[in-house]
Amino acid sequence: MLKKFRESYISHKIDIMQRSVFYRFSLEKRGNALDSDKFLTDPWFGNSAIGRDILDGIIGNSGIRSDLTEIFSTDENDEYTHNFSWIRNLQAVGGNSSMRLTRDLILMFISNYRKTKSFWLSNSWSMEVSGERIINWMFSYSFYASGSNDAFQKAILSSMTEQFSHLWKSYRAESNMYSRLIALKAILAYLCAMKNIPHSKVRKIIKEIGLAVEDLLDTAGMALSRNPIEHFNIFKSLIETRFIAKNLGIALPKHVFSDNLAKMAACIRFLRLGDGGISGHIGWGKSPSTGLIPGRQMIDTALSVVEFKANLAVTIPGFTRLSSKKIILIVNTLPCYVRSHFTPPTSPGLNIFDFEASFGLNRLINRADISILINGICIKITSKANYFSKIQHGRGELHFIGEIQQTSRHFGLRIQREFIIDLNKEKIKGRDTISTSDNCQTFPRFVFDQKAIIKEIHSRSVLITVGNAEYIFSVFQRTQNCELFIIKDAENTYPTIEIGHSRNNGNDTIIEWIIELNL
Repeated sequence: MLKKFRESYISHKIDIMQRSVFYRFSLEKRGNALDSDKFLTDPWFGNSAIGRDILDGIIGNSGIRSDLTEIFSTDENDEYTHNFSWIRNLQAVGGNSSMRLTRDLILMFISNYRKTKSFWLSNSWSMEVSGERIINWMFSYSFYASGSNDAFQKAILSSMTEQFSHLWKSYRAESNMYSRLIALKAILAYLCAMKNIPHSKVRKIIKEIGLAVEDLLDTAGMALSRNPIEHFNIFKSLIETRFIAKNLGIALPKHVFSDNLAKMAACIRFLRLGDGGISGHIGWGKSPSTGLIPGRQMIDTALSVVEFKANLAVTIPGFTRLSSKKIILIVNTLPCYVRSHFTPPTSPGLNIFDFEASFGLNRLINRADISILINGICIKITSKANYFSKIQHGRGELHFIGEIQQTSRHFGLRIQREFIIDLNKEKIKGRDTISTSDNCQTFPRFVFDQKAIIKEIHSRSVLITVGNAEYIFSVFQRTQNCELFIIKDAENTYPTIEIGHSRNNGNDTIIEWIIELNL
């Protein structure tokens, strides 16, 4: 109780301080305390294809070319733009054009916020975004600042100091431990890059990082949010913190930077799909953002620097992994209240028994869930589910079945979802059985990956291509009174199939479908 009261008092005190007109004048701007020679080189590889898109005027997933001179004034809520994690992609391209563009965008950001009233209260100066921005500026400094004039170097070092000052004054008011961890990581990086390192402050920040991690992970080493993307970003932040500290020979607590990292690495391996990326499910609680969505190369690099413990058994509450020679399928088995990193084409579904799947090296299904509407209201599931999965070697199948029942004063609902995976082929058979006490509309929904293209549409089947591979999605003939709908999201990036079915009181709704490689 005393701890909560103290935290509440600190948060209130900092809030009053930030809302003062004098706060911006209290932020230190003298960057001469930093030694840029101590900035470490980015340990992560960039993506040159994304870098070339940026040179062509595209930042983010929209695929829409824009005027880069406007990005910091029109994309206030775009955390990816403001945290500058895309710099490493320009660095992967290399050359004077990439270097000049990076400098121009950094100066544009600095000029924009210094002309903005109460800039420190904006989303672009949140603990998480500011923390990542400082780290990304430091890690890529040798790339974009090489050969630059003294005025540019003075401007960026001054801005780093201003942002550090903001984090140092305000991080204790951040109640979300994920955002606080990112801020603490940046604070540590700044302290370790000072000409005269304040070792007492370094020790304090390392201790606080350990406390934040305790609040972020469960005993299995999985993020309590059940958000795999956030989990990886916590993992990445601990690796970066260890990278920064070890470079200066700073001792780190073993339970945080060895034991926890080993457990977290095991969870990441559990959540990986065939394309090398990780499942994008997001679970309990609300996180500030999903952070960086890692590619295969970054995941491989991160796992390679953490000790692998083969005897470490992995069970992650709320997720089941089904894998054959050809298919990996990850099912969410607990109710979720936060959706995936992309905006769904229609309202979120039941938030349980949704799955993601890869066929061979292709990530095909980004989310497959069920949406049920009763009197126009989308039903949510909050009850605990029962499920099991088993391998039937005699029939060459991997079988999953899950069931959930939810009743209230107004209605009753029972959902059963089954998967059968052929152990030798790229094929999934599915069966969804829905019973309700009221008339309802049922929409099993399949959101495909961005790389997928819907090539042909028939009354009960759809031909989908991913690269050189073709897949057929079809509904069994015995599924009556259903209709296939092709839906695309606002940015036309996630092709989606819904199986629409209206049910009157009486028999169960049974919808059977199959996804298989077209040979």
